[in-house]
Parts: sequence; C-alpha cells; structure tokens
Amino acid sequence: MNFLIVAYWHDPRFKRKVGGLIRMFELADNLIRLGHQVTLIFPKIGYPKKQTVADVIEIPLIDFPIIRPISFHFLSSMYLLKTLRSNADFLYVRQLNSFFPLLISKLYNIPSFFEIPNDPYIAYQSGSKMRRFFERTMDKLSMALSNKIVVLSEWSKKRLNQLGGVRLSKIIVLPSGTDTDLFKPLQKDACCKKVGIDPSLYYIGFVGTFFIHQGIDVLIDAAPVILEKFSNVRFLLVGDGPMMDAWKTKVNQKGLQDVFVFTGQVPYKEVPEYIGAMDICVAPHLKESNQASPVKIFDYMACGRAIVASDIEVVREIVGDSKCALLVYPGYADDLTRGIILLLQGKAKRLEMAKKGRERVKVNFDRKKLAEKLIVKIQKSGTI
Repeated sequence: MNFLIVAYWHDPRFKRKVGGLIRMFELADNLIRLGHQVTLIFPKIGYPKKQTVADVIEIPLIDFPIIRPISFHFLSSMYLLKTLRSNADFLYVRQLNSFFPLLISKLYNIPSFFEIPNDPYIAYQSGSKMRRFFERTMDKLSMALSNKIVVLSEWSKKRLNQLGGVRLSKIIVLPSGTDTDLFKPLQKDACCKKVGIDPSLYYIGFVGTFFIHQGIDVLIDAAPVILEKFSNVRFLLVGDGPMMDAWKTKVNQKGLQDVFVFTGQVPYKEVPEYIGAMDICVAPHLKESNQASPVKIFDYMACGRAIVASDIEVVREIVGDSKCALLVYPGYADDLTRGIILLLQGKAKRLEMAKKGRERVKVNFDRKKLAEKLIVKIQKSGTI
C-alpha cells in the first residue's frame, strides 16, 4: 500500500525538537520495512527529513500564534488536493485540529484512519470557551469523516464511547509501544560511564517531558525518607519542560541539590543509555494524568528495568498480570517511598521484574509488531 501520514506538532517550549512526532516517524519506518510506501506530511520543525527513511513533505510554518497552525492546515490541504487521488491508497491522520485532510480523503474515496493520541475530554476543559468549542468541533468532524478512529489505550476507547457517543466498532486500539531494538537491556556500569555518573551509586530514574501531571513533586517529597535508609541513592531526571525550574527550585529548597541530577533534553537515541544507568525507573503520574499511553513505561520495560509507577488504569493495562511493575497510589509520597525502598532492598526482585517487563513488551508492544497489527486492522476494516 501507499500511505500518506499527516500530523501537526508544534510547541514553542521545544523548538527544533521532534517531540510528539517520534511515534509517527517510527510507524512510517516500520511500514516501509513491511514493504509499503510512505509519505509524511509534517511541519518543517525538528528536521523531519533526518528522522525517517520515508519521504517527507515539509510544510513551512508562518511562525506566529494562530497563523502557525492555519498556515500548515492550508498548505498541507493544498498538497493533498493536488496529490491524494493519485499518490495514496490510505490516509493516516494524527489529530491536528483540522478536518480538511479527512474531508479530502472522503471526496477522493481514499480510506482513512484518524488517531487521537491523548484524551480529548481533558483538553476540552482547558483554554477559552471559543477554543474548547473549536477543538471539539474539529474532532467531531474528523471522527465522523474517518473510516476508523485510532486511540492508544482501552481506557481512551471507553472514554470515546461513553463521553463522545462513538460506537465501539469504529474505534481501534494501537498502543504507543517502543522500539525494542533501540531500547534494550544494557550494562549499568558501562551506561553510567557513558553518561558521566558514578556507577557505584543507586539511581532512581525518570524519563519524560516535565509536565505537572508527571508527579515529580511527589518523588521530591519522597526523597528524604529514601535517603535516610539509602544514603547512596541519587535521582536521575532525564528531560525538559515547563516544570523544570519549579522542580529545581523545590529540590534546592529541600537541600537535595546534591542528590538530584537534571540532565536536560537528551537525543532520543541516547535515552536507552540513561535508562541503562538506572536501577529503578519511576512513573509517578498524578491521578488526574491524561492517561494517554505513557511511552516511558514501554521504554523502561524494553530496557529491562524494575519500575515503580502510579496505579492508574492505562498503566495497569500496559503491565497486565506480568508483575513487571510495582504500582503505588498516585499522588502519595509515602506510598511511592515504600515502593522504591522495597525494590532497593531486593535485587532479585528487581531482576525478576526486569525480565518479565522485557518479555511482555517484546511480545505485545514492539513497534514493528504494532505496525503489522495496523495493517491487519486496515484489512479487517474492509477499507482496502
């Protein structure tokens, strides 16, 4: 098949970074490995042509608020009007606050899937009344025009059905997953030396974008009690985001600046080395997290690391009955503390969890296998 994938992403806090489009790059690469042709229509940000083996149509942005997405939607729609009928068998659209690509595919009788990567019903509660109305309207039209809707978790599928009235038969679940060739178990000592930290210490690690719902405040609150029992523990936080300054300030106020390491943003392909340096990986999401499909959990599992994570529905969905993660009540430092200390005290337990996590992610959440599942879903949907 000849795929066209359309996605828009821009965040002024992460200029020149690929951000939320990494999964789309990997989907394209894996579809190509399966023998399909893929063209990506992406904004000219983060050097998209360097991120994939697929063909990329870079849409220039007029870099001003409001005009920025409008310029992308207009120019990408002009391209689709010109080429969609002759250049594609299938259109895959990642949520972008425009229904035009899906309308064009309908006019040309090209089957389409529409992906909603996060819970829209949380997004609809923020911003101005006009913005909420606009986003809800765009999504409704996009869902109506698409052949199928792709979400990243069963939890999101239930939300679309219960809150949006979308019939279950129209919704496909395709988790974020991970690249199990890139994210794989590595030796801790070698990883520590590579990233420049002392391999003799224990590292409690987090990888992700620094948003408030990630719950790092809770980890900072948990740190003093953990350090009372294990003075050789350090906290390795990999990433960047709007909460960086606030979390650094809180660390300093608690006098923990010598035990917290903030790496800042690191290149995507180097992330496995940082996870490899960690003894325990954490995902202390707050209860009000958007519960999309936390990529960090898949990455931690693929790297063979023990995990302490908040007990929220999408995390339970990912780990299943594998016992590869210790789940704690979200938002409570005492519960997070107990979980981390329990794993610090038990190396055998950590190794057992690591093995189970790697096994589960390879079978269920490898992105190559998820691309194969997408093809099967397309064929079963009767759109091709």
